[in-house]
Amino acid sequence: MEGHDYISARDRQPVSLIVWALCVTVLLGPSLLVWIIRGVGFAAQCAPGPDPCRGMALGGGLRDALLLAWGVGTDILLVIVLAVIASVACFAARRTLSGALSLMLLPILTPVLPMLAVYVSRYDGCDINADGIGRCVLWGAEMGKSFHTAAIIPDMIYGFTPYSVAVTLMVSLLGWFLARPKPQPPMHATARIRRFEDDYT
Repeated sequence: MEGHDYISARDRQPVSLIVWALCVTVLLGPSLLVWIIRGVGFAAQCAPGPDPCRGMALGGGLRDALLLAWGVGTDILLVIVLAVIASVACFAARRTLSGALSLMLLPILTPVLPMLAVYVSRYDGCDINADGIGRCVLWGAEMGKSFHTAAIIPDMIYGFTPYSVAVTLMVSLLGWFLARPKPQPPMHATARIRRFEDDYT
């Protein structure tokens, strides 16, 4: 029976890790796409500005990637739910530290990564504010809301971080109790004798 439980626990680990990877991909995948496009601009040595980047439509690609990232990052309920699922999946795989870090960092990294990409792409004359007032053209594309949304992220993070920390503590405590190894029951005398005989036969 103990061997069967051990095998079942080992079988659950790949499934749990797949669930964790899917949650992380949904949350951080759009931000990664934003930084890939921004990295192309860095590699092409294109300074932020209204002029096209060596004939490439990087501005439009960055704008669309940012809108996708904001669609995920500004939905607080979706972010928290996916972070909790990722954390529970780590606990099911008996990775308590990864579960706690996932629940604490994913809700913050999801909106912060695209926000940082916006702020490193600003230039003189590119206005960004929470009211959406101002115009910013980057590499030949009007950025509009994709840039202005970055201005509301700090206030959003300050608003939900206390709740996120509280949920992290509760779920981590629960996960620690669920993920800790169960003590093995004492071996019956008959089973001990049989094991002794098996070792010396």
